[in-house]
Amino acid sequence: MNTLNPTMMPDEVGKLPALCSVKQASELTGYGTHFLSDCLARGEIKGVKFGGRWRVDTAALLRKFGLAE
Repeated sequence: MNTLNPTMMPDEVGKLPALCSVKQASELTGYGTHFLSDCLARGEIKGVKFGGRWRVDTAALLRKFGLAE
């Protein structure tokens, strides 16, 4: 699936945090957490690891999957 969470209004996209968890990224994009983690590990999605857990660059994530301008 390549759409925003159906409960999220377009004006809410700008209110998202700069970094989100892989679970939150999955909820935003509809892609699975394993797929997104693999993309992060390969450098296909911008993110950083804190304490062994990925944090995803929310704006880059949305641009990558065509969910933001």
